[in-house]
Amino acid sequence: MNFYLLVIASLCFLTYISCDGCLQCNSKTEPRCATDPLSLFTKNCSESTGGAECYVRVIKDGYTVRGCVKELDNATKATCNNELECQICTYAEGCNRQMFPSSRAQCLQCSGNSTSSSCASQVYEHASICPIYKLGDLCYIRNSNRTADGSFQRGCLTSAQANKQCIKDGHCFTCTGRGCNFLQANDTLIPLARDSSAQLVLSMSLLLCGLLVAWML
Repeated sequence: MNFYLLVIASLCFLTYISCDGCLQCNSKTEPRCATDPLSLFTKNCSESTGGAECYVRVIKDGYTVRGCVKELDNATKATCNNELECQICTYAEGCNRQMFPSSRAQCLQCSGNSTSSSCASQVYEHASICPIYKLGDLCYIRNSNRTADGSFQRGCLTSAQANKQCIKDGHCFTCTGRGCNFLQANDTLIPLARDSSAQLVLSMSLLLCGLLVAWML
């Protein structure tokens, strides 16, 4: 009996997860939709007959969405014809599961609590697709190791700026090209990050001390 139940469950699963379906996901809730779509299963669209199509598109805030074309309104469908924002493909084996856009930035992505961490020392790691898409995105290295809440980070500039880091020039090392942020932690091209909370507190303290000294004179 258990064997037959297993067979039935497998058939149901294969009906739901179809090799001929579309990838259906949103990177806002499933990051792999943008960074590792090949690891996700496709699913059947609601149509039981032929003629269905798949799409992949980048929406507001750089998130990636994949699904069945029948989900799109007419206006979106009419403009889904370019390689940077939206593309439609024929209903075939995972046709919407490739990296999109194909020029998407790929960077070393890691974080450590000091320049002696593995993130700082392992400079030959595999570059990964950036989770948030922005045309002209860069890779970055951020070192705030001399502050109380010091850290060492490598990643995509869009992700850093989403966390209010590397906003201003001179706080992080940035570069363009796949995996270009592989510099050694002691490389002189990497500036000391001055956008950390500890650095801000220190700056404010020095300012207050200066004002107090000036008032006493």
